[in-house]
Amino acid sequence: MDGGYDEIISENQFFVDLKNEYSDLFQHCIAQCWVICVPRIGSLTTRVFTVEDFCAHILVPSDELPETHYSTLTEKQVTVTNKVITMEVTKGLPLQSHILFEETFYTEDFIKYKVWCIEAPLEPATLTGNNCISYEYLTSLNDCIDLLWTQAAGRQVLDQIESSVHVFLKKHSTMPMAITTLKDAVSELYTQCLQITLQNRRLREKSKVCKQVLENIKVAVECYMQQLLFNSLFKAICTCCAYEDSHLNKKIRNMGDIQLRDLDIKKELYHAVPKAKQILSKIDTYNTVLEKVLCLKQALNAINKLDGANNIVLLTADDLLPVFVFLVIKSGLPNWYSQLTYMKEFRFSSVEKCDGDESAFLITTLEAVIEHIQSGALAGPPDPEAYYYESNLTVDNVDGKQRKSSLTESISTSDTNSKEETLDYIFDLIKANHCEQVQSILLKNQKHLESIEQNEKNTFKMPANDDYDQGSEDEIYHKLCHPLCSCKQCCFKISKNLLKISPTVTSRDSHGLTPLHVACIHGKATIVEALIEMGAETNATDLNECTPLHYSASRGHQNALLLLLHSGANINQVNIDKNTPLHLSVNNGHMNCVKALIYFAEHSRKRVNINCKNESGNTPLHLASKWGYEGIARLLIENGAEPSLQNKSLKTAFDYAHNLKILNVLKSCTPNLYEYIHITSTDIKMLKCKPNNEMTMKVNKINLKHDINPSKAVEKLKLIERILKAISYGDIKLACFYMGIDYEAYVSCGEQDGSLCHPLCECQQCKKKSNICTEFDVNSSDSHGFTPLHFAARYGLVDLCNILILNKADVNYVNKKGQTPLHLAALNNKTLVIRTLLDNGAKINVIDLTGNTPLHDASEMGNIGATKILINYNPDITLMNSSEKSALAIAKEKVHLTIIDLIEKYASKL
Repeated sequence: MDGGYDEIISENQFFVDLKNEYSDLFQHCIAQCWVICVPRIGSLTTRVFTVEDFCAHILVPSDELPETHYSTLTEKQVTVTNKVITMEVTKGLPLQSHILFEETFYTEDFIKYKVWCIEAPLEPATLTGNNCISYEYLTSLNDCIDLLWTQAAGRQVLDQIESSVHVFLKKHSTMPMAITTLKDAVSELYTQCLQITLQNRRLREKSKVCKQVLENIKVAVECYMQQLLFNSLFKAICTCCAYEDSHLNKKIRNMGDIQLRDLDIKKELYHAVPKAKQILSKIDTYNTVLEKVLCLKQALNAINKLDGANNIVLLTADDLLPVFVFLVIKSGLPNWYSQLTYMKEFRFSSVEKCDGDESAFLITTLEAVIEHIQSGALAGPPDPEAYYYESNLTVDNVDGKQRKSSLTESISTSDTNSKEETLDYIFDLIKANHCEQVQSILLKNQKHLESIEQNEKNTFKMPANDDYDQGSEDEIYHKLCHPLCSCKQCCFKISKNLLKISPTVTSRDSHGLTPLHVACIHGKATIVEALIEMGAETNATDLNECTPLHYSASRGHQNALLLLLHSGANINQVNIDKNTPLHLSVNNGHMNCVKALIYFAEHSRKRVNINCKNESGNTPLHLASKWGYEGIARLLIENGAEPSLQNKSLKTAFDYAHNLKILNVLKSCTPNLYEYIHITSTDIKMLKCKPNNEMTMKVNKINLKHDINPSKAVEKLKLIERILKAISYGDIKLACFYMGIDYEAYVSCGEQDGSLCHPLCECQQCKKKSNICTEFDVNSSDSHGFTPLHFAARYGLVDLCNILILNKADVNYVNKKGQTPLHLAALNNKTLVIRTLLDNGAKINVIDLTGNTPLHDASEMGNIGATKILINYNPDITLMNSSEKSALAIAKEKVHLTIIDLIEKYASKL
């Protein structure tokens, strides 16, 4: 092996296990000054070592020739010559291993001992050939790193790959937001890294000898590159797939109650599901395609079927796929589509492999499962207001269904000739949307029971110790005088039992569900309205403490939800998990219900607790962020949701944002509010104990700039958005009203533009104008950095520009693209605004993030008027943008002849 090989011996697993698991043997070696031989990383085929393995690598010096002759603790004779260890294993078959380097260690008592790092182990059973890689298949990132390190005789290849990745990340500081472009860029990097790897002589020679070696090198390079790229790459993939992920999450969240039996999964597979689910849920902890695919394989291998002798039986695809569907639904991952895209599109090492590749089969299987879920075949019609059960029930076949019989059906004790119906029958009618039948039966039973109770009061007085209503129907039957008895006492006994079994609007099943609960679960708005009119309790709770409002919100039934709200349902009611209806509607992605809850609360002057925490400490915004519901997250933030709140795991909504779109929504809620958000409790303690300028400034910036009041910042942001919208409509009066500017006062000053004679003028009119300046900060910006002056310049509102400048608007304020109001005026050819801005101190040569000056923008857009005005203020026409183009070059590229002529004439005068 090359003399330049190096590794950290103290991290070698063989050496670590010797020290930790066989400490007595290790200490004895040190005391006797024996030499410890440690095989290099990756040279052993096993990672589980026995005491014999360690004894074979401990050399005891001979008394006669201690420098060259040794024996192992397994009684093998060893000689060392020119850094080559030779061991006689059998006659005529010596085993040799090179000493790569020697390292001296010291114990805590300063006792010195030597360790030799050797190229190959000193036991034939663990020996691997010099030109053979020790493992046929790579199973982890560690295997990949071991391969590239050991077979290349050092970490040079790893360092070169790392350097290439750093250059790539520097070049692509902002990753492409299109999968095809992103894939092409990463594929080019992979090719470059593979070329660097095969430039290593040892790896190149080994790959020529064995095709499997070349395949392993490809996989190893890909895995190491993906590990270094993962954070930036996967975030970009999640952003590209944000739409698909959020829609898939909505499908999955609305199937949260699905059970194994619903997918026709065989009972003999039930036992394997928990373990398989646990394995599959860890797929997002892996950073490489190799490890993610192996995770899929392990999860599917965990699904096994046992015969009578507990032997594993191979499963068919028909048996396997339903279980896989169930695992994906129950895994709780928020980015399955992104995971699939990563595995499918960024597996470059297998491009030339045939279709029979096992990994390709696993990825295709996952894709089929996701498409099946996405198709909606498991969830019924996509419209949340549609019937979730395509029921074929009619009045006739419902009557034909088997129902619980009651004694009253065979004994004529009531005033009605019709049979009393059970609660299950009512629930079936609700599912089938038979409103009239439900109303008829419930009203009839209600009237009948009311008449029974009235008769009790008038004609029969109950005994003090009454037990007539106790027991089953058979027991009550035995308590009658005789089966056909119609005396008052027997009628009372049967009537009391009838009170139990006759369904009314307040009846409950074994789960605590009322008819109103069932109507809300299935979105039957007409029945919901009818039940409410009949006196149903809108805040009734089931065994999980869920109200009908919880169910309508979780299922996306907006009509039913609004009926409940208008009937007095508690909008902030929590269930057993402390979830409010808002939590459930957000969790399942029902934007229509989220809007209904928020807007109803706003218009009815009720307060919806938008930052309410559930049992896990999650707010609705946590859930919207986790599942990628961009629109819902924006709506919550607009209505006061706080992204910095922590749950019980100390996670904020920012921590759950797995794509840049959601992250930008969270950041945009209050510009710069979270610039200093990462002040920890340790920082506060340090500040109290030993204040320092940096920490004090950090805290003061929050206190002074934001007053630690997110709700005020949100209100201010909403106000700015209203101002900008009014400006975009050209409504100067309304914009001034929002900013607290007396527009009429400016008009009455003599000049409608509101400008001063000159900046230091003290005439009466100018003093009057100065005295009516607003207290509103006209330099406030929206989430994209646009101020009122930016918008006034964009839409050419000269009068408003003058008013804003008089109110101390910054004419050189830049937005997030680096654009000043002058850039926007030049882009939109607003000549009067350009002159006004330049007369009031706007910088003519200011550049934006792309390096463009206002003249660049005017040239690109072909705005002749803007170009004329700008040239009159002596711009620097030699300035280049980020594409190394001047304003003249851009005009020539766009063939704007008049602008070319104007700039060339100006240049000739210089």
